[in-house]
Order: sequence, then C-alpha cells, then structure tokens
Amino acid sequence: MPAVTRTQMALVGAFFGAAFALSSALRGNVLPGIVAGALAAAVVFLVLQRVQEHNDAVRRRRERRERGEDS
Repeated sequence: MPAVTRTQMALVGAFFGAAFALSSALRGNVLPGIVAGALAAAVVFLVLQRVQEHNDAVRRRRERRERGEDS
C-alpha cells in the first residue's frame, strides 16, 4: 500500500492550485491566476507521483539487496 494515495496527491495539488489562483485573483489577475493555478496543481500532482515512484523503486532495490539477489 502506498504511503500516499493518488487521491491524497490530487487533493494536495488541488489545494495548492486553488491557493495559487486565489492569491493571484486577489492581486487582480483573475484569468492568469486560474490558468497558473491549474498548471501548478498539475505540476504538484506529477511531482508527488514521481517522488512516490522513486521511493518505491528505492525500497524494491533495498529489499532485493537484503535478499542477496542484487550485487
């Protein structure tokens, strides 16, 4: 079971994107803020997903090494 589920990653990305869009809208840049917030949400989700994949790969390599399958 992953430490962080895809749903949790999506929620973090959505929260970050909404906060970014809101802060831009408060400064008067509504449309650019919405677009940038959506892009930021996607980037946060993808980065979290990549970190999870990397951690899983490291864990698998460590387990193989402990079993003596990998030199």
